[in-house]
Amino acid sequence: MKSALALSLLAFVSLTFQASAQQQYPGAPTYPGVGAAAGYSALPPPAGAGLYGNTGYTAMSPTLPPPNMASPYAGPTMMDPVPQPAPGTYGFQQPASTNAWGGVQQSMNGSNMLNYRYLEASYRYVDPRGGDLDGSHGLGVTLSIDLPTVFFVKGSFNWSSGTGTKNVKGAANADYDLSVITIGGGAYMAITPKLHFVGEVGLVYANLSSEGSNISYTDGGIYIRPSLRYQMVDWLELQAGVTVSSANDYDSKVIDFGAYFRVFPQMDVNLGMDLGDETRTMRAGARLRW
Repeated sequence: MKSALALSLLAFVSLTFQASAQQQYPGAPTYPGVGAAAGYSALPPPAGAGLYGNTGYTAMSPTLPPPNMASPYAGPTMMDPVPQPAPGTYGFQQPASTNAWGGVQQSMNGSNMLNYRYLEASYRYVDPRGGDLDGSHGLGVTLSIDLPTVFFVKGSFNWSSGTGTKNVKGAANADYDLSVITIGGGAYMAITPKLHFVGEVGLVYANLSSEGSNISYTDGGIYIRPSLRYQMVDWLELQAGVTVSSANDYDSKVIDFGAYFRVFPQMDVNLGMDLGDETRTMRAGARLRW
């Protein structure tokens, strides 16, 4: 009798405790076949079960995207470079590079008049000073090739033919030929994008061959030529320079002027004058740039 009463009291206490736990934690999941009817206590629910009540969430917490570990202050890398805006976008312009002399280096394409890669051909009228020789007509060719940075090489060949005065009374006038070859090189400094100072140095060779006259000569020496090139407008370039050489019979000093007029994107026509201490030269021709 006492045993039956003790078992009944134990069952009543167990049911009362279970009902109290359900009231204290609403929404806790139940597990079929587990409880007092099975003869042993219910197993504890899984971790996180019932934390959100009857809100529809599962036992696990909501999934969040992984945090971005990159620092907002990190600079561009090879794996994640910062894209550069295209030229002209938002007013962006590529800054002009500078040459070794500190000037603004010009692009050496053929559309730029102040370049150093060109072929020039011209007609030349040479008038020797004094009364021994008459004026002569001829041709001149100049080739310039630019080198890396601010340097260039340059060569020219000029030839003209004319007549001289008669040496003996009644004799025919003597014909003569004048040939001049120069080979040199130099460098330029862009003072402004449209004004260049050019320094040139090289060798000069001159030969005057005359028939029936005693004024023939062969001369040579070293020359230097500082000059200025100025592109006044998009279609006009002006040049001025002074050539000083160690020649004795040929011109030892020449002051030259020239103007180039753009007629095509890569071609100019030119007019010029050379004032030397032995000859005066007028020239007109064309220049091809590339």
